[in-house]
Amino acid sequence: MTGRASTVRGGSAAARWRRLVRARMEEITRLSAGEVRVGPRFWDERAERLADRAAEGARTDPLLRRARRHVGPRTVVLDVGAGAGRFALPLAARAAEVVAVDVSEGMLGVLRREADRRGLANVRTVHGAWPQVSGVTGDVAICAYVLPVVEDAAAFLRRLDAAARRRVFVCLGAGGAELLLDPVWRYFHGAPRKPAPTYLDAVALLRELRIDPVVEVVEVPTTSRYATLEEAVDDYRRTLLLADTDETRAELRALLGSWLVRRDGALRMPARTMPAAVLAWTPTGT
Repeated sequence: MTGRASTVRGGSAAARWRRLVRARMEEITRLSAGEVRVGPRFWDERAERLADRAAEGARTDPLLRRARRHVGPRTVVLDVGAGAGRFALPLAARAAEVVAVDVSEGMLGVLRREADRRGLANVRTVHGAWPQVSGVTGDVAICAYVLPVVEDAAAFLRRLDAAARRRVFVCLGAGGAELLLDPVWRYFHGAPRKPAPTYLDAVALLRELRIDPVVEVVEVPTTSRYATLEEAVDDYRRTLLLADTDETRAELRALLGSWLVRRDGALRMPARTMPAAVLAWTPTGT
C-alpha cells in the first residue's frame, strides 16, 4: 500500500482512533460492574494461563517469521507489550539482546522464568507503559496485539518509530474474533459491541504521521484452549463482559458446549486460524 498523510471523514485519523478507543473503554467500564477487565492487574491475573498459549502460538506465527528475517547475532530486538514472551523468547535465541517492555509485572515475571529455563541470558525486561518508558531502543522493534487499546496511538507509534534503528513491525487482529463472537455478544447484550479501531485505522494513522507501511493480511493460529467446559465458560464470560450469575453461566455452558470442539486434548474454538495484519516499515529517522 502506498499513499501520503491522510485524514478520515469527521477529522484526523488520530482523533478517530481516540474516539473509538474511548468509546470501547467506556463500554467496558459500564458493563464490568466493578470487575477488573483491563489494565496491569487484569494481565497479572492471567499471566500463568497465557504463558503456554504464547509458546504454542509462536511456533507458526507469521509475524515471528517476518521478524526473524531481520534478526541476527548482532541484533537488538525491542518488544513492546511483550507479555509472557510469545515473540521475545524465540527471537532471543538468535538475537544479541531482547528488550521486553510490558505494563504487567506478572507477565514479565513469567517471561523471565521461561528465559531462565531456556538458558537465555540476553533477555532484559522493562516494567512500564509505552511510550512513557524511556531509554530503550532496538535495531528491530515489534509490537503485537497492543495498539487497539491505546488511546493516544499517535504518540505510541511515534515513539516506537523513534526507538527503532532498522525495522518496525506492528501486528493487529483483522476482525476475525470480533465477527465470530458478534452473534453471542448480541444474544446477551441485545446490541452490537462498540467497534475497536482496525488495522485500516492504523494504516491511516501511520500515513498521517508520514509513515507508509507495507501491509500484509495473514492467518494466525488460534491459541485459546480449555481443559474443561467450566474454564471456557469463565473465560468467555469475562471476554463478553457478562455478570457472574448462575443463569449466565448456564446459558454460556449450553452455547459453548455445542460450539467448542475437542482437539489435541483440549476444548478449542472451531476456527484453527484468524486473520491478522502485519504492518512493517523502515524507521523515519534512518
